[in-house]
Amino acid sequence: MIRLQDSAFADWDAFADWLERDPAHLQAYNQALDADEAMAGLFQLAPAPVVVPEAEPVAPRAPRRLFLISGGAVAAALAVVVGWSSLGSGPGGHEYATRAGERREVALADGSRMVLNGATRVAVLDKRSAELIEGEALFEVRHDAANPFIVKTGGVTLQDAGTVFNVVRDETGLRVSVAEGAVIYQPQAEAVRLSPGDSLSVAGSGRPEVSRTIVTDIGAWRGGQLVYRNATLERVAADLSRNLGVKVRVGKGTEAIPFTGTISTQGGPGAVVERIAALTGTRATRAGNGWMLDAIDGAPH
Repeated sequence: MIRLQDSAFADWDAFADWLERDPAHLQAYNQALDADEAMAGLFQLAPAPVVVPEAEPVAPRAPRRLFLISGGAVAAALAVVVGWSSLGSGPGGHEYATRAGERREVALADGSRMVLNGATRVAVLDKRSAELIEGEALFEVRHDAANPFIVKTGGVTLQDAGTVFNVVRDETGLRVSVAEGAVIYQPQAEAVRLSPGDSLSVAGSGRPEVSRTIVTDIGAWRGGQLVYRNATLERVAADLSRNLGVKVRVGKGTEAIPFTGTISTQGGPGAVVERIAALTGTRATRAGNGWMLDAIDGAPH
């Protein structure tokens, strides 16, 4: 377990072969995971500041493997898929789901990996394709030029070219951000090739827009950080709902309020939402089991 959590660990092919060699290996590994997760619950990290000012953008550091979660920053369940014919949601496939506020890491038999954020559903269709039904997931793909890995979502296809990329599909639209390698975005219209640092967004049935982002910000949610540059409050609320485990809504007239900064999701939902309200000139109130961000009369936005 310690070696697998090491960011320098590179023997994923040998690890997958070991799992497939004997069902007892998978059982032993799952038992080790259970013990590791139980131990992680005995330790708590000190709360980080809820929101910190964003520094000026700097040149991206060299791309690195971003999919590993180290030091108990996230208590994630790791599911290892080795028996495709025995999976339970249709021929050759399986569906994974998380509740809001929960995360799950999945290692696939071909050596690819995916990390599911909260309130997310992903169907693994076969060894080289998956469908993001809703929510957010980061994919670390083992590249095979002859048999590319495909992610389907919302009527479009994403094809890898040796890739680490993050995909969001929610009520605000579709977002694809590439940390490593390349992704080919294939809607019904002309395909778009995305390189490291490219972030594509599509709202509703609108045209895709591509912007640039810092590579190391992609997938930062796994470490409890949400990074924004001129994002709408509606999008921030949707992300908070997935990450905090409670529904965060925006009131009429606040949807398009812009926000730039880095949000820590540690410290409790109430503290996070109250701080966002203060920074965006809105009012945070309880709404059932969740929160509402409403406009304040006369407040500038």
